[in-house]
Amino acid sequence: MTEIKPGIVLVHGVWSDGSVWRQVITRLAHQGFPVTAVQIPLTSFVEDVAAVHRALDHELGPVVLVGHSYGGGVISAAGSHSKVEKLVYIAALAPQPGEVLGAILGRNPPAASVAMQPDTHGFIWATADQYQDAMAHDIDRGLVELTVAVQKPFAAQIFGASVASPAWQSKPSWYLIATEDRILNPKTQQEIAAAIGAQVRETPTSHMPHLSNPEAVAAIIAEAG
Repeated sequence: MTEIKPGIVLVHGVWSDGSVWRQVITRLAHQGFPVTAVQIPLTSFVEDVAAVHRALDHELGPVVLVGHSYGGGVISAAGSHSKVEKLVYIAALAPQPGEVLGAILGRNPPAASVAMQPDTHGFIWATADQYQDAMAHDIDRGLVELTVAVQKPFAAQIFGASVASPAWQSKPSWYLIATEDRILNPKTQQEIAAAIGAQVRETPTSHMPHLSNPEAVAAIIAEAG
């Protein structure tokens, strides 16, 4: 009898779009997982959570919900959806109840930073040089340029959001720590993973392991599945 595998729903972070998961998607699909990469608008936290809820409503069965970076905050809220059975955090924010997302970034100083200067519409963009230095020092420049070309700028306000009852309080969680991360201190990632009681794995990569080590990212998602 053919095993029925759960759906995998992937949530990207800032300065990305759903295509950032492409190398992970192909690996999971080859293992028989149905995969959806949500395109969150990054216009407000509420709208980002709503976009994930719409994708979850569309799923036919149980789901493993995966979030990278800021996307971890989104899945902590959206993961309360009845179809979500497990959560996977990829170098991600996982707030405590009522904790402001931006405050997590400041727990331990990062090795690099990006100037957070909003444009006239209140959105923040990253240049390829900023992205390479802070987010993706171990990734080929051409891939960095591609990722930046399709980036979604984010509304400055989204990091002021909080989650009253994060889904990890009631659902099993996994956490992939990026040990060479320059933007979300690996010590902070360790603290987050311990605080939420996650099963922990590590990868010696930058903040973008789904680009630099998609095998490790696919492996932890498949393990949760």
